[in-house]
Amino acid sequence: MALSTSIPAHCSLVEQDRIAALLKNEYRSVLLRLGVLNPGELLARSMASGHNRFTGRGTLASLPLEASDGARVVVKQCLRGGLIRYLSSDLFCGGHRPFDEMRANRTIIERGVKTAEVIAAIKEHVFGPFYRAYLFSLELSGCIDLMSYLNQLQDKSRAQRFRAKAGIFEALAHAFSAMHRSGIYHRDLHLKNVLLRDVTPHRAPEVFIIDFDRALVKPALHPWEKLNNLMRFNRSIEKFRAYSGLAVTRGDQMRLCRAYLAENGDAARLLPRALRQYRVMTKLRMMKWGFRARTGY
Repeated sequence: MALSTSIPAHCSLVEQDRIAALLKNEYRSVLLRLGVLNPGELLARSMASGHNRFTGRGTLASLPLEASDGARVVVKQCLRGGLIRYLSSDLFCGGHRPFDEMRANRTIIERGVKTAEVIAAIKEHVFGPFYRAYLFSLELSGCIDLMSYLNQLQDKSRAQRFRAKAGIFEALAHAFSAMHRSGIYHRDLHLKNVLLRDVTPHRAPEVFIIDFDRALVKPALHPWEKLNNLMRFNRSIEKFRAYSGLAVTRGDQMRLCRAYLAENGDAARLLPRALRQYRVMTKLRMMKWGFRARTGY
């Protein structure tokens, strides 16, 4: 697979049959014993045995890492989103997508963004230029994704929901600001890609941002890119509210935006333009989301 010139110094490439695995050196032995060179079978076996599971785009397995003081690894098969998923949800063509994401992950962590550490990236050749992709990341213990947390609040009273959400959206704004100051543009910033730890009333939780698939890593972001990313997250709120009556109010969204703009004055001057575009695009998407909610397509 001609990757020798792009293998990071802290990693090694292991090839076997149809598999090419980029492994972080300090985890190489334990990952090989785990079965990283047969990721499809490992994932299927983990699902059947009832290991911890997470849901995102597909199902993820959480497995213990041998002799690692309780650390666990999350196994994820990369799947396509958008309309192309109806043609091929798990096949990728050309390039080295999982390896690119692993390299970007190291840069993102070095820039101070709180995220899960990718310790292995796998390409499984299928035919021609087509392959399947897998990522192995260290599990962030004690976390809950923002979508799941908000869903837990649906049956609470209005006062209980208000107390439970106190400080969360300000913490999100701070985390997004830190990510953008680091020159990171998250192409898929939504509720399921935000994890919370130590969520207690009247206290800001610790925020992690995950799944930097095809993220842009730049010296600095333009103010318009910052706002576009923020609006992308707000669209995910509108989407899930349309599907499931998500426990997020317009007031919550305003708190997020105000707190973000307080830290990003350069983006504030572009807000009127961004809001006009956001309203138009959201109306169009609301029609699509409403149709999907009614029909299941």
